[in-house]
Amino acid sequence: MKRVVLAGATGMLVIAPALSQAQSSVTLYGIVDAGLTYTNNQKGAKNFQQTSGKLSGSRWGLKGAEDLGDGLKAVFTLENGFRPNDGTLGQGGREFGRQAFVGLAKTGIGTVTLGRQYEPLADLVAQYAGSGFWSPATHVGDNDNLNQTFRINNAVKFRSDPIAGFTLDTLYAFSNQANNGSGQGFSNNRAWGVAANYAAGPLSAGAGYVVLNHPDGTSNTSGAVGGATTTTGDDYSGALFYGLNGGVQRQQIAVGGANYVIGKATAGFAFSHTQLDYNDGSSRKFNNYDANLRYLATSAVTLIGVYTFTDGRANGLPGTGGATLKPRWHQFTLGVDYALSKRTELYLSGVYQLASGDASTRVGSGYSKIAAIADAGTASSTNRQVAIFSGIRAKF
Repeated sequence: MKRVVLAGATGMLVIAPALSQAQSSVTLYGIVDAGLTYTNNQKGAKNFQQTSGKLSGSRWGLKGAEDLGDGLKAVFTLENGFRPNDGTLGQGGREFGRQAFVGLAKTGIGTVTLGRQYEPLADLVAQYAGSGFWSPATHVGDNDNLNQTFRINNAVKFRSDPIAGFTLDTLYAFSNQANNGSGQGFSNNRAWGVAANYAAGPLSAGAGYVVLNHPDGTSNTSGAVGGATTTTGDDYSGALFYGLNGGVQRQQIAVGGANYVIGKATAGFAFSHTQLDYNDGSSRKFNNYDANLRYLATSAVTLIGVYTFTDGRANGLPGTGGATLKPRWHQFTLGVDYALSKRTELYLSGVYQLASGDASTRVGSGYSKIAAIADAGTASSTNRQVAIFSGIRAKF
């Protein structure tokens, strides 16, 4: 990262230390991540692709802080997401689609921020799941958002400073609509959540809960999560798997997990439960069990292993006569990260997914319940899929 001073109306960037007189600073930072991906089966054919952001999304951003005295600071973050393979913007084409917020921080208490932000699970709990630190291990469809498929608009968030090892994170995101005749406008595409984390010595643990009301309601596309019904329209796709075609009334995500450090190894476990209730009375549920291990083989080489079992249930699917289906997925991920320097690394990861139960076949029109590795492209034509992700990630 580089600290810079923004020079007034000229917009010139001059590399310098923090402004000493005003006790303020602006930091320019970013990540560029690009590579190659092989998938053995996409709609019945293998595929080689040049891809972007398979370890972490490419971005550039500005972070600023101004000392207001007596332990009080003004803070802001503007973070843009983009795709190196074609230079286009991510997050539905937003200029600062990853983050855009401003707030106040008080030493010993915490920070209040307003704007587009991560929800509390991403802040304090995602790190315990493989998908939270190694993107190729993302759970089926990122149904629990632990790989941050979507962010939250119109959000007011408080994050406490650590107190005796505990950190608290709370968020409320407005729909920005007045109540309509049915009294639902205020809750149409709003969100709220809470998470807590504890760290002491080799042990850390956390848990949290997030609720999205009418998250894909197209009647309010300026709400908490953009109101998209397709993955191409916006960045809300946590619900868009297993034949989900819009009309989500409520999405609930509950997550808990822990890490324990033993020498050069970090062992982790996470459990997440996602429930989606639909306007037509149907529902989808996903339980994700995630066991992961990171091992620092040398000062430059980190080895990663993740196993995830996803146990699903779908009730009242349209076109199935109201059948109850029980899909299941097993996913195995192995990876290696090689640090060329403090800022540049190479990575390689292999992922194998096996769909079982009612996920192993297609049922009804439009229900893709077969193997589909997140971020690998389209689904397999069978109940198995293999993907190999490779790339280079440079930070600045």
